[in-house]
Amino acid sequence: MDLRILTSAKSPGISGGLTYGSERDIKAGSIVTVPLRNNSLEGIVLGIGEANAKFKVKAIENELYPEPLLSPEHMKTMEWMSSYYCCSLRQALRPFLPGKPWAALLPQGKVYYRLLDSSECKGSKQQLVIDSLTGKDKVSWDRLRSETGATKATINVLLKRNVIEEIVSKEYSAIEHTLPSLTRPTLSAHQSEAYKQISNSTIPSLLFGVTGSGKTEVYMQLIADAIENGKQAIVLVPEIFLTEHSIPRYTGMMDEKYIAILHSRLTPAQKRETWKKIRFGDIKLIIGSRSALFAPAHDLGLVIIDEEHEWTYKNEQSPRYHAREVAEELCRNFGAKLVLGTATPSLEAWYKAKTGKHTLTVLSERYGNAVMPTVKVVDLGNVHFGNNYPFSKTLFDAIEDRIQKKEQVVLFLNRRGMATSLMCLDCKRRVMSPESNLPFTVHKTPSNQFYLQDHTSGATARIPDECPGCQSARLQSVGAGTQGIEAILKKKFPSARILRADSDTLTNPEEMRSLLSKMENGEADILLGTQSVVKGLDLPKVTLAAVLIADVGMSLPHFRAGERTFQLLTQLTGRSGRKVLGEVIVQTFRPDCPEVKFSALHRTTKYLDYELTTREQMSYPPYSSMLRLILRNTDQKHRAEKTTEVIRVKFPTLKVGCSPTFFGGGTNWHILVRGDNPQQILSTIDLTDIVVDIDPLDCV
Repeated sequence: MDLRILTSAKSPGISGGLTYGSERDIKAGSIVTVPLRNNSLEGIVLGIGEANAKFKVKAIENELYPEPLLSPEHMKTMEWMSSYYCCSLRQALRPFLPGKPWAALLPQGKVYYRLLDSSECKGSKQQLVIDSLTGKDKVSWDRLRSETGATKATINVLLKRNVIEEIVSKEYSAIEHTLPSLTRPTLSAHQSEAYKQISNSTIPSLLFGVTGSGKTEVYMQLIADAIENGKQAIVLVPEIFLTEHSIPRYTGMMDEKYIAILHSRLTPAQKRETWKKIRFGDIKLIIGSRSALFAPAHDLGLVIIDEEHEWTYKNEQSPRYHAREVAEELCRNFGAKLVLGTATPSLEAWYKAKTGKHTLTVLSERYGNAVMPTVKVVDLGNVHFGNNYPFSKTLFDAIEDRIQKKEQVVLFLNRRGMATSLMCLDCKRRVMSPESNLPFTVHKTPSNQFYLQDHTSGATARIPDECPGCQSARLQSVGAGTQGIEAILKKKFPSARILRADSDTLTNPEEMRSLLSKMENGEADILLGTQSVVKGLDLPKVTLAAVLIADVGMSLPHFRAGERTFQLLTQLTGRSGRKVLGEVIVQTFRPDCPEVKFSALHRTTKYLDYELTTREQMSYPPYSSMLRLILRNTDQKHRAEKTTEVIRVKFPTLKVGCSPTFFGGGTNWHILVRGDNPQQILSTIDLTDIVVDIDPLDCV
């Protein structure tokens, strides 16, 4: 029998697998060793191979474990990822298995020692060993060595005299797969209805619940159902810090020994041990960031993606997968239930719910009769900042009021994309590119001449003397302006206790745990942060949440910029008033834009339908498909422009544009292609040293 084997070799020429012979059938997903170029390498069985009569097929050397490491469902999902995301099988396999050697993922033999007879003991070293073993059934070699400092020489002497015996046991061989004792939460009437609707659905479900509506309690009921049916469940959260925040919610429903935590900050050794516990142990619930989706749960019955709209579910390295799409394929293969939860659905998920591909389940009220906070919009166009940009007097007064009342404040600043757009202070319109209908970005030449560039189509234009819409000369570059915000706060409120939550101050989960503890214990007055402060944190003492400059996100030359800004503004309202009435302040130069108006009124469905209509008119996703070709290193301009022209000639129905990437320093270029089946171009162009990104989120 010929089998196709994906070896651990890094050579790109064999990243699709090689054919080897086997005297017996070995299941796909099994780990073997095979000969390759005078070496013995590990390999994963992909399935039946096709022999070429011109070549001699070598034989598989060994099957390292009698059961597959990866299930048929995982293998099928891996093959789908390779095809859909245009990557090699080796790249598609990478998320499923921790780093090599793969043999380290197999149950290892563990050595124990048991006391038989202490009468033959001689010397203090031997006595220490005997004392450590006395009264115990058996003690592992690792523990014995740690407690006594014993060497193998001492152990061998005691073995020879029959003072002790050695016992070798395989890891997880004594595991008894039991059902944990589960504590279910009490659901409100609205939560019960949502739970029943999702339970009865045979297609993926979108749980659309306002911030603070109690989606987690619904998740817990669904998890309990899956576990009681002998299945495993996976809960995905947007990032590592929210993984830490989520753990206490679930350890209350079952013993912690049944729960595994997976995220990118684990050491290689920790990843291997956690992986083995899930594959061979008795883990029932896996919680983690997007990589947890690939945990070896062979009895998968449920996948929950919390905050499904978050961009962190998209992997920006090959394979450039989106966890939401992979989860749908994985659940289809396992026959498992998929639940997408959010207060601000992505346009892709909302479109599928509107067209009947997903079941739409709504939680429209906050849990425990809590009310939504009031939202105040401050027009920054009328504010005189002095040295306090971007703080308005309204925001300063509100912060002062909370500090005096000993309540807490959350301030959000969007540091994602320091894009600067050109805006009219009279009509509040941005100067738009006619090619893409997206904002131009202000750039400066080496000779300090300003100009406008469209990072989607590549079009450029001079800075106009007046607004194209109303002919006003009051044009203003609007950028992030977030430098020194913490210094302004310290100067204005010298007695306030200020915490920061951003990538500079949060480098590991322990720091996030400490920050949350300080907020919950009332040891801080103001939390100043970036994305982390709006992603699902439950801080009951916060009564004021504010976004410093809502326009920063909307300044990005990106068709998803409005959607992303709306999500951030709406999520921010969820941080205020969870226990008592709260307030949200939104500072913006464009108070009448749809993103600000609809979020201030808590009209999420109205905004989603408005944005869908806009996308349909412009033929942007989800009404079309998109791919991105990224050309890195120097001198890519000519190649990008030439490739773009080739695509336009061969595929005239597709919309194609090329430009320098916004963050590439002028050396990196990208080509954006959208329309019906843009993947058809890939077989017609040279992809050497080109990164292919299917369904890109980052388009600048």
